[in-house]
Amino acid sequence: MYLPPFGEFADPRRVADLAVMAEQAGWAGLFLWDHMLAVPGLAVADAWTTLAAIAMATRQIRIGALVTPLSRRRPWTLARQISTLDHLADGRLVVGIGLGDDGWKEFSSFGEVVDPRERGLLLDESMEILQGLLRGQPVRHRGARYAVDSGPFLPTPVQDPVPIWAACRWPNRKPLARAARLQGCFPIFPGSGQQPLPPAADDLIALRDELRRLGAPDSHDLVIRCALHRLDPARRGAAVVTFADCGVTWMLEGFSPRQAAEQVEAVVGGGPPASPGGSAG
Repeated sequence: MYLPPFGEFADPRRVADLAVMAEQAGWAGLFLWDHMLAVPGLAVADAWTTLAAIAMATRQIRIGALVTPLSRRRPWTLARQISTLDHLADGRLVVGIGLGDDGWKEFSSFGEVVDPRERGLLLDESMEILQGLLRGQPVRHRGARYAVDSGPFLPTPVQDPVPIWAACRWPNRKPLARAARLQGCFPIFPGSGQQPLPPAADDLIALRDELRRLGAPDSHDLVIRCALHRLDPARRGAAVVTFADCGVTWMLEGFSPRQAAEQVEAVVGGGPPASPGGSAG
């Protein structure tokens, strides 16, 4: 599931209850949007604090924020949060990273960097520092934007490495090189909107082939989001089969910021979509 912690779900306790329901219904993960602002007047919860509540309430599902814009985060602060939350969750954390977007003025409202190219440079430099700290090694870094001279960060996370998924906008190729060096890719397709329909199989195959060309291993995650609950059951099952055939490893059931909590809870309680053969997607 891919949930915006907005509106009624700005209450971390309600999200934690939803996570328990999801675990009981057979879902494999619960991932949260990571935003500072939303539509004016809509309540917003901090994703990382909410993830801590989820970690304490569950035992099996994967959790994470998709995606955290590194340009507005200090990589050493994020490294501490990642290690602490991975211990709290007994090694179930996934980290999502990306440029973010200023559509709700989440950068410009606070004097943050708005230019996407500069945010990309900040992202890459932050990743170098972050990965060094997560390995528990001394980090001595002199870059264009950061200077770091730190001893090892301990404890290191439970997982080695913590899976990191990089967001990208398909068909842009440059961000794919960044994703191929990490553990997964979280593509956003043109015109996808907040409750996207399944992407075209040709796009998924081309994306997977490009990741392989860039050196991504077979274990590399390809993560897509779509609102399968908008489709009839037969089309949901067909979509699950297509995703598997195209190399997709995670399908995130997407919900919109103003979607009624009762509707979300009904989808979650019904369990993940199944293929025509009956296996969960």
